[in-house]
Amino acid sequence: MLFSEIIGQQNIIKSLIKTVAENRVAHAQLFYGNQGHGKLALALAYAQFISCRSENKFQNEDSCGTCPSCVKYNKLIHPDLHFIYPVAESKLLKAKEKASSKAYIKQWREMLIENNYHVSLNDWYTKLDIERKQAGINTKDCSSIIHTLSYTSYESEYKIMIIWMIEKLNYQAAPKLLKILEEPPEKTVFLLIAEQTDLIIATILSRLHLIKIPKIDNQSLTQACINELGLDEKSATNLVYLANGSFKKANRIHHQFQNRQDNFNLFVKWMRACYLPDVKIILQTCDKLGKENREQAKNFLKFGIEALRNCLMIGINQENIVRIIEQEREFYTKFSPFVNTANISSFNEEFNKAIFHIERNVNGNMVFVDLSLTISKLMRIKETNLT
Repeated sequence: MLFSEIIGQQNIIKSLIKTVAENRVAHAQLFYGNQGHGKLALALAYAQFISCRSENKFQNEDSCGTCPSCVKYNKLIHPDLHFIYPVAESKLLKAKEKASSKAYIKQWREMLIENNYHVSLNDWYTKLDIERKQAGINTKDCSSIIHTLSYTSYESEYKIMIIWMIEKLNYQAAPKLLKILEEPPEKTVFLLIAEQTDLIIATILSRLHLIKIPKIDNQSLTQACINELGLDEKSATNLVYLANGSFKKANRIHHQFQNRQDNFNLFVKWMRACYLPDVKIILQTCDKLGKENREQAKNFLKFGIEALRNCLMIGINQENIVRIIEQEREFYTKFSPFVNTANISSFNEEFNKAIFHIERNVNGNMVFVDLSLTISKLMRIKETNLT
């Protein structure tokens, strides 16, 4: 992965190059930010730049892409590049084989290359066919980190360990990772990737040099939508408006527009049933949502949080910062009186609580029924205040 292939993030790239040029590469770094900002792609480009053998890489401000090291990085097979990521048992494993990053390295490489390094947990779970299982970074993988990094590097000056979605680290595995972060082998660089720093174990987080990856600027994202998604400028501009700095989101909206429409239509039906309240429709909706896999259910709840925010912004006359398509605007405008400053915090808390329970494999139907009853009560807060 070359820096020139990264969408936007020029300030971050210049800062990363400077650390290599000045020989002050931190041994443990955390690239964090929202999904679609290019964290993993940046980490890979940074790792490749560190290992690139070209004498002109600082002058060109990029890896050469042609030296033996770069060629291996392009195929993700460099012997000094290592990956750790959340895993779970799946039918892809051989008989009696335990889940580990090493066991799934073939699928991992395929997914990265297929998605041009812009990937999500849902992509990974789908690749492994483990949507209904709870994946994590386990003790076996943390033990393998210690074993792998105990050897000297094969070709490069540095051994690089990329740990993707570090917030999925199991508590039982944390002491092993903490020990090697505190006493790292010489010439070892840890590049950790995360979306939610509040979910990272505090003792791990305190050992990391934090690098916040901001959303992609509109100009770079628009150009990427034109070049990579084949859109005209007007369509790309509209898509960027909805994507809010995330190429992954732009790509998802472009390819799964019908899925967004399905989420919107179901959300409308659900909110109307909660308002009446129509118990029959509520139970039917909850039954449907309860049968979705974990990531689909979480994505629907995240869509709901976004929809409620849009209603609030419209209700307080801040429509100019709302990112919605015209088909959605009419409903959000009509629904906005029921979402206000008195209940929006409770709405967010309850939706996030539901996401938390879904992540921990609580029965989906029960989660949505409980949430529906709470929503029905929260809607009345506005009505009570008005009367």
